[in-house]
Amino acid sequence: MDVQTFRKIVDRTPALIGPHQASLERLYSYVGLDYQTTQQQLDTVNKALYKKVCDAFTSGHAEAWRLCRSVKADLIREHVILGTPLDPYFEVVNHLQDALRAKSDQSGDVTGDWEAAIRAARDHIEVSIWRESNHQNIYAREFAVARAGKYLKEQGYAIQLKPDFIALEEASEIALVAEIEKLVSKMGGLNIARKVFSLLSQAYDPDMQRYHIVPGISVTGGGQPHVPWGYLLQLAVKHINGTKPYLDLDAHWPRLINLVMAYAAVIDVQPYGHSAWQSFDVKGLLKFLQEQALYDSIFRFPQLRSSDVLKLCRGALSFLDDASLTPGGWSLADAFEVIGYLVDPVHDIRGPMIVAETDIRRALSHVPKDRVSTILRDVLSHPMEGPNQGFSRPIDAPTPTDSKKGADFYLKPLIRRSGGCYLLVDRSMCGWGYLEALLSALRENYDEFDNKVGLAIESFVRAELVAHGVPTTSGKYDFGGEEGECDLVAITSKTLIFMELKKKSLTRRARAGSDADLLLDLAGSLLSAQTQAGWHELRISQAGSLDLAQGQSRSHLSLDGRGIEKIGVGLSDFGSFQDRIMLKHFLEKMLNVEFNSPDPIYGARFTAMNRSLKKFRDQYSAAHRGETEVHQPFFNCWFVSVPQLLIFLDEVSGADSFRDTLWKYRHITFGTSDLYFEVSKIRSVKAAAA
Repeated sequence: MDVQTFRKIVDRTPALIGPHQASLERLYSYVGLDYQTTQQQLDTVNKALYKKVCDAFTSGHAEAWRLCRSVKADLIREHVILGTPLDPYFEVVNHLQDALRAKSDQSGDVTGDWEAAIRAARDHIEVSIWRESNHQNIYAREFAVARAGKYLKEQGYAIQLKPDFIALEEASEIALVAEIEKLVSKMGGLNIARKVFSLLSQAYDPDMQRYHIVPGISVTGGGQPHVPWGYLLQLAVKHINGTKPYLDLDAHWPRLINLVMAYAAVIDVQPYGHSAWQSFDVKGLLKFLQEQALYDSIFRFPQLRSSDVLKLCRGALSFLDDASLTPGGWSLADAFEVIGYLVDPVHDIRGPMIVAETDIRRALSHVPKDRVSTILRDVLSHPMEGPNQGFSRPIDAPTPTDSKKGADFYLKPLIRRSGGCYLLVDRSMCGWGYLEALLSALRENYDEFDNKVGLAIESFVRAELVAHGVPTTSGKYDFGGEEGECDLVAITSKTLIFMELKKKSLTRRARAGSDADLLLDLAGSLLSAQTQAGWHELRISQAGSLDLAQGQSRSHLSLDGRGIEKIGVGLSDFGSFQDRIMLKHFLEKMLNVEFNSPDPIYGARFTAMNRSLKKFRDQYSAAHRGETEVHQPFFNCWFVSVPQLLIFLDEVSGADSFRDTLWKYRHITFGTSDLYFEVSKIRSVKAAAA
């Protein structure tokens, strides 16, 4: 069903119920009800007409409901962009979709009579008092996308409109991106970055040491398109030197913002509604995951609080002798000194900061000058022409034939400037670059480097928990001939908290919205961690205890009537994918699906993923054997990063304090898919209440 076909059917299918409205008895007769044996009321007629809508389809009610949703979006787009009338078509599809909602669990291909369904819907409109008003508020996202398309069309960029699809024509997208980049270059990338962080400064949280960039979520509708700060900053650092003479920033800023906001809006990934109220089939979930990844990349940017930078670097590389010289002629101790200088609170400013090598040498006079120079030039900085030279569109990412394509800015914190100076674009935004730069510089020099980093992170997390008074244990165990290994168990009086740590991060292709890479990255981190923790939960629930062995150390872990919480811990942030609502959707859908790809590059990896999915399903079946209904099976599951765990630990001073802190954030969500913001918001609300 497409919008043109839908309009034609509506046009030739008028309501026929009008002449029968003179009496309730005639209405009953028209809809096929027995007037003598039923309670006579108009609502019964309304329900009978909705039943006629559903009965018009013999299968595929869920797909019919989805098609109605698609037609709604297409009607809005054509109404705004082409000027076509919205009603009566929008009202008809509204009543159709509302009727089909009752059977939206009936899957399969659509089989039935659309004309009969539309006639019943038109009849329902005639006798029903229900009318949906304020379309622009309820369908804020659809109208925002359509208005962006109209604006771009008026600017001379051709728009494609297809069933359930809107996008720029390829040639127009190339031309639009070229104009945006030209504006950024002519205004100067550094000037753009200064302007952006000046505007974002009001969203900066000094306690979290980060900017809270969140969508305007509403359960009642409404909202406005946001500025794609992440995309704009990626272009700014690409054109950091700009093209002189520069254009007047204030004079040309509105044009740049209008174009970049319209472009981002037409890509259509900004959420306007709360994810808690959404439901998905597997295809819908995959689309949602892609949208979340692109939203994070276009509208937000990775951040790390400066006070955790050096702590993470030391923790991840604790297996190395920091005094030994690397092949590059510098030591980790030297690098830590330089990084410590750059993240020192004395440099706590918003936005771009120029640091001179001479100032760093002077402050670190105990570090050989040549080592400081090498670390700054060869380890921590991008070349003078700037990063992201292979990046233009949000979906640009490395390929097997072009490894330099896509954004690489976040891999290093600094950009080299002339005169022995270096640019730090922003303390928070560049935080992850320090660790990434060190890992990249050292990886090729050590065997099994990434495995050793993973083990070092486990030790780091364990030490952080112990430092906050949380007792832990870990180790291997035997369960009926099957071996398991607990990375970390935090022991509290009411709950055993199983934590499985994964170094796997989101790749640049996943962040650019590649569905295959996104699924594989989530499987290698989130799903893998939850599956491992799930086996521990199942086995200790069955046996009552586990005997753990770690080297020469032995410990007996007893359940003793306590609850179980399962936390997957990744080294780096996964953005929106660490939202507990998203985690619930993802894990529930993984119970009934397998994946494959026609691309041979992914074949073997998807085969391995499907084996993991089978283990996940086997575990779930064993855990809930004999249960007729399972309510919220994954409510005790979390997926956080090490920096997010450190944020939690700010409040912790003991085992039960750790549990209480988790429980503070366990039952509340604001729908922003930003754990940092939600923690900050809940803290401020509770502080105000106290």
